[in-house]
Amino acid sequence: MKTLFKLCLLVFLSSFFSCSSDDDSISGNTVTVEGTWTLSALRVESSFDFNNDGVASRNLFEETPCYDNDFINFNSDGSVNIDTALTEITIEVMSSTEYMHVYECLDGFQQSSTWTKNGNTIIVENGSQDLVGTISGNKLTVVIEDFFQIEMYDGMNFSYPEEDVQLVYTKQ
Repeated sequence: MKTLFKLCLLVFLSSFFSCSSDDDSISGNTVTVEGTWTLSALRVESSFDFNNDGVASRNLFEETPCYDNDFINFNSDGSVNIDTALTEITIEVMSSTEYMHVYECLDGFQQSSTWTKNGNTIIVENGSQDLVGTISGNKLTVVIEDFFQIEMYDGMNFSYPEEDVQLVYTKQ
């Protein structure tokens, strides 16, 4: 049985950013919001071995090359450009005790939007539910609860838990 697992990384980012003129330094250091932030981690609640290297990880960034070129670029005029990929992951069941995850990198999308900043917090307008990112040093972390549903197989039954996702971007 195959199930499509699309990790649409930036569904939440489809309304991501508009610049604020708040203090651009982060906690007194020289890191500013403006510039390019590249995805450096994409963590989920469960560990997986999507790349079949024998090492399961909660960090999908380590498990697939699909997100290697994802970034957010905050411009000084208050605009932002977001570039993200998508991944299709399916389960191939060979027997009640053997199955494997297979992934395929898909074309993603580019998005522009608006954001506000309050101290080290980035508040993102996202329809009826704002998203919050926290900047610490040169890292921007965004947590999205129940972001995607994934098919799990225990040898007899399939289940479909919802997974939280934590996106970590690093300032270049």
